[in-house]
Formats: sequence, C-alpha cells, structure tokens
Amino acid sequence: MQPASDFSLLFDHDDGMEVSAAATDCDCACPVAMPPIPTPVQPSAPLSPHPDLRRISLSDRAWVAFVPSVSRVAVLNQATWDLLLTPPPLRPHTAAATDILAIAHRLGLVIAPNESPRLPLPPDGLVVWLHVTNACNLRCTYCYLEKSGETMSSAIGRAAIDAAFRSALAAGYRRVEFKYAGGEPLLHLRRVVELHRYATQQGAAHGLEIRGRILSNGTTLTPPRLALLAELGLGLMVSLDGLSVSHDAQRPTLHGGASAAATLDGLRHALACGLKPTVSITVTPQSVSGLPTLLSELLDLGVHFTLNFVRPTVTGAPTLTTAEDRIIEGLRAAYAVIAGRPLRYSLLGALLDRTHLGVSHRHPCGVGEHYLVFDHRGNVARCQMVIDQPVTTVAAADPLALIRADRSGVQNVAVEAREGCSTCDWRYWCAGGCAVTTYRATGRYDAPSPNCRIYQALYPDVLRLEGLRLLALHAPALLT
Repeated sequence: MQPASDFSLLFDHDDGMEVSAAATDCDCACPVAMPPIPTPVQPSAPLSPHPDLRRISLSDRAWVAFVPSVSRVAVLNQATWDLLLTPPPLRPHTAAATDILAIAHRLGLVIAPNESPRLPLPPDGLVVWLHVTNACNLRCTYCYLEKSGETMSSAIGRAAIDAAFRSALAAGYRRVEFKYAGGEPLLHLRRVVELHRYATQQGAAHGLEIRGRILSNGTTLTPPRLALLAELGLGLMVSLDGLSVSHDAQRPTLHGGASAAATLDGLRHALACGLKPTVSITVTPQSVSGLPTLLSELLDLGVHFTLNFVRPTVTGAPTLTTAEDRIIEGLRAAYAVIAGRPLRYSLLGALLDRTHLGVSHRHPCGVGEHYLVFDHRGNVARCQMVIDQPVTTVAAADPLALIRADRSGVQNVAVEAREGCSTCDWRYWCAGGCAVTTYRATGRYDAPSPNCRIYQALYPDVLRLEGLRLLALHAPALLT
C-alpha cells in the first residue's frame, strides 16, 4: 500500500498468496492461501484499538503491528500508530485518516464496540496421506517406521482413493490433496503415477478439485522422473536438514553413507526442470547450528522451505527441552540470514514448526479432523506417526467419520481445551503444537507442548522478520 498523506500502513495484499502453513497436517509445508481480508463494512460506532494490539520496533520510524491470534500482520509509522490510539472525538476528519482506519479495521487492528471476535475458519478440504511403500534407501535417525520392501498394490491404492472420495463427499469437501509418501515413494514412482492419474480421473467424475504432492528424500530425483512429475502437475517436497555433516549424521544412506550431496543435486535438477520444490528441514539439537549455511544456499537457489522440530518416536524419548537455549540461539542465527535477504513471499508459517502467525487455527494439524492416513496394506490411521495403530480400513463406507469418532490413540485436542493454552495470547497462531510430541513427553494430550518456551521466545523474532520483509518491499525508506 502506498502511504496516504503522513500515514503509512503496509500489509500483504495478495490474499491468494501461497505460503507454508502450520495449520496443516504434517511437516511437508503444504501451501494454503492466506485468509482473505474481510470485505469493508462501515462500523456503526467509532473504532478503538483492539485491546491486545501490540507493536515491535523495526526502526526509529516503523513498527510491525499485530494482535496475537487474531489480526493480519502490518507495518505502520508513528503517525498511523498515533491515529489508531487517538480517542475518536480527537481524530482528524480527513479522507486519508478515514482510509487508514478502514484498512486497520479490516486487518483486525482496531474494532468497533461489541464487535464479535474473529474465530478460526474451518478447513475447506480433505488431506490424504498414501503410504506407497515401506522401502527406503535412507535410515534417518528420527524415522518412525520399521523399513521393509512392502509396497502398496494397485488395488489397495485405488480402494484408498475411492474411500477418500467417499469421505470427502460425505463431509461436503470440494478439494482433496494427496500426499504420496513412504519410505521413499520415488522408489515406486510407477505406482504413484498410476494412482495419481486414477485420482485425477475419479476426482473429475465427482466434481472434486485434486492436488498431489510427493514427499521425497530427493536422492533419486533424475530429469526423466522430474519431467513426469511436471507432466502430472505433482508438487514436490524434499527433506534436507543441512549441506553436509549436519544432514548426513541424521539422514545416512542404507549403508551409513552421506546423502546431502545427492539431495542437493536432486533439488537442482528439479529447479532445472521448472518445478518449484519445497524443502522440509527437521531441526534437531545436532543440526541446528548448520541452519544458517543451509538457508543461505536455499535462498540462493530460490527454494521455499519450512522448519520443523524433530518428533520423539516413542514415549519417553528425549525432546528439545534439554536443548532449548541451543535451539533458540540456532534459529535466531538462521533468522538473521533471512533478515538480510527479504523475500517477496511471507514466511509466517514456515519458520517455527507447527505455528503460523498469519492464519488462525484451533488445531496444530488436521489429525482427527480432515486427515486420513492409508498404509500400504489398506489400513487407515489418524496420523502417520502412529501408522501402526489403524482405526479402520479402506472397506469402510466413510473412514473419516470413523476417524473423527475414535477416542483411542492420538487425540488432537483443540487449543481451548489444553491446560495453559486456553488463556495464552498466541493460542490461535500456535494451537498447542504436535499432539504426538506432547503426549510422548507428558503422557497427556491436553497439556501444553514441551516446546512452548521455544515458541514463545521466537514469536517476536518471526514477526519482526515479516515486518522487515514488508518494509524492504514497499517502503525501504522507513528502515533508515
């Protein structure tokens, strides 16, 4: 937005912009659209600052302004801040002031008396994880699977797709997103191709929008394979935790060798083929110090990325609580790299695990809500982290209804029902963190995340980065 008179208020106008969102179902950075800015409504009473309105300094002339859990993030100058805080009778009655107040109201920074709070929107589509194979050429230290050579048959895959469509239609969804995963799904690319073609055909017959994405370790990405992905319109997520030792130590090959170089080559091949891969980075105490170097390389390549915290694979396994200060320090060092390289797209949902500081959500992921996990045998689970604890099978008339009704296993408790979270200012931008991680650390699903201190320490850093990005794009003079 261009400054009006002495006022300046900057924000992202592109409501359809794809960003990495925490309000998704897994660590694969599935793109979601930022919620649209509400249609302007002329308030019947004078506007007042939202009682939780905050700001963080970006320079001596600019601040990032926000209301935790509620508003869009914006950047404003001192004149605009003063205008928002001035009591209505004393506000200037100019066209510029009126325009700025109307925008601030749409963003949620100011409210009218007795205005209803803006609650998170319900999900608008079904997400389906297809565990295509149990085979993998890597042996990641944090993997939750017991590897084998088993692979999903054509019949099971088609039955899973049919079951997913039955549930989508019953729930009133018009969009279904398939995630082809494993193991390493590219080891059985022919099956992925067959199943996605079937899903596309059947989706069209049912009037459903179909999207697909492959979740890969990237080591077997060749130009012919990538050309096939491009032909099918499949998205690509690649796991990469570092450029050398920090990746190789936690993502070794089957025989203990290095894999980072092969993954990086795969990414470069994907870019050369015109694909736009997203890199999923698993942050561990061992790899966090390598993040600045990794992010610098990804920014040079123009690759989108998301940072995800390592998940304990069993109850009682070590969590990040033993290395909180190291994680916070390492992430801040990584953020400093981004601060020097402002991007055209937002990272509000990419920099801090399951959080998204631009999209309100009651659950950190779609588990138990709008998410189905099909294993290679046709069983259906709530979450890929507990794929060995199925709830039903592909034969069910409506597997999603059974998943939603199930009260055993992983319970993805809404943030309002989590102890300590219900009164937290950040609750709808955080939603309490991964349910599996919380349970394996505390024995409860309704407790705060063990990573809560990390989240809260870094929220201001993430918001400041967004403010610096907006300034660099729209009003760099306010940085000086």
